[in-house]
Amino acid sequence: MAKLHGTMNINEKGNLEIGGLDIAEFAKNNEYPVYLMDEELIRKNMKEYKESFEEFYPNSRVHYASKAFMSLAMCKIAEKEGLGLDVVSGGELYTAIKANFPMEKIIMHGNNKSEQEIRMAIENGIGRIVIDNFYEIDLLDKITKELDKTIDVMLRIKPGIHADTHHYITTGHEDSKFGFIIKEDIAKKAIKLVSEKEKMNFKGIHMHIGSQVFNTKGYEESIKIIAKLSKELKNENITVKEFDLGGGLGVVYTEADDPMTIKEFVKLLIQSVKSEFGELGLELPKIMVEPGRSIVGEAGTTVYKIGSITEVPGIRKYIAINGGMGDNIRPALYQAKYDAVVANKMNEVKKEVVTVAGKCCETGDIILKDVELNNPESGDILAVFTTGAYNYTMASNYNRLPVPGVALVKDGKIDWIIKPQNYDDILRNDIVPERLK
Repeated sequence: MAKLHGTMNINEKGNLEIGGLDIAEFAKNNEYPVYLMDEELIRKNMKEYKESFEEFYPNSRVHYASKAFMSLAMCKIAEKEGLGLDVVSGGELYTAIKANFPMEKIIMHGNNKSEQEIRMAIENGIGRIVIDNFYEIDLLDKITKELDKTIDVMLRIKPGIHADTHHYITTGHEDSKFGFIIKEDIAKKAIKLVSEKEKMNFKGIHMHIGSQVFNTKGYEESIKIIAKLSKELKNENITVKEFDLGGGLGVVYTEADDPMTIKEFVKLLIQSVKSEFGELGLELPKIMVEPGRSIVGEAGTTVYKIGSITEVPGIRKYIAINGGMGDNIRPALYQAKYDAVVANKMNEVKKEVVTVAGKCCETGDIILKDVELNNPESGDILAVFTTGAYNYTMASNYNRLPVPGVALVKDGKIDWIIKPQNYDDILRNDIVPERLK
């Protein structure tokens, strides 16, 4: 059976529970899927990051990578747990503003920030803007002068390292759309240029090598490269005061995944920073990290209802669910794999290998291929694990299906933090020109 996460357990009825909520009872009358988030596990992961850095490297800050899953409620949880935020768009920034999140604890990324997004960030007193390219240097220079405001900035540098993960989610190699390369002194040139700007205060270097990473070798190699660059900058009287290591720690999607603990991950990163910067005689910088998936990934479970069942003799058996690629594009996009269970048959001995298909009009709408489930039948409730990161965030209205709602579960109670869409929500922005009426 798939590994249970967080507050999951099996109750006396043989049903799956999350945060004390009976999943089968909750979902039996649902027309559409629901994203459930284990609040206790989210908070536990946030605390482990914060406490680990406080133990090993107090001069640090943890920023929750909101692109993994963002909402007003998530901003409140991050704030209460003492984390900052990492945002990558005007929409994420606007959400943080509306949540009254402390703006000085927000870092903004993005490879093509618009003038409107940059203005919003500066006018609201954002803590840091991470510059991604020379175009942004010029744009930021123009806006800061117009607003007569000085902004603290970091530069995203590509260390040229390939992380051991899917090629779509590796971001630190040279052939990536993000950041400045080190070759031919391009990164150094950009940093010097920023350091000379009247309204920009250069704080340090940001890197991010990828996500769903299971070992620290890529980080260690990248930290060594960034330390060397910092030494070269110091020789030219430019100090790297801050070093953002990005995020990327992997989570358990299937039984084959075996990530290290958050505390182990933090300890290894800090050891590498201390070693590489110390060896070069550099003052240790303030360290920042931006975990997202490793905070919310395993805390999320998508709950579906099984409908039609189609058996192709000698090939496979398909069971169809009331959702699909509209609420989880990752299998089609990344070939992502998941574990799942029939939530109302947790004690069922009979097992069967099936393929779980979505209801979208696409042959590729497959959520799980050739997965062993506990006697799935029409009307049963299917729980797909580790859907807290990038599932709601990447959801769409393909086939004009409503996007599922998101609910926090804790102590047997459920609180909606994003309402489920209905058909009126899908039509809300439709307009019929007068000539067509």
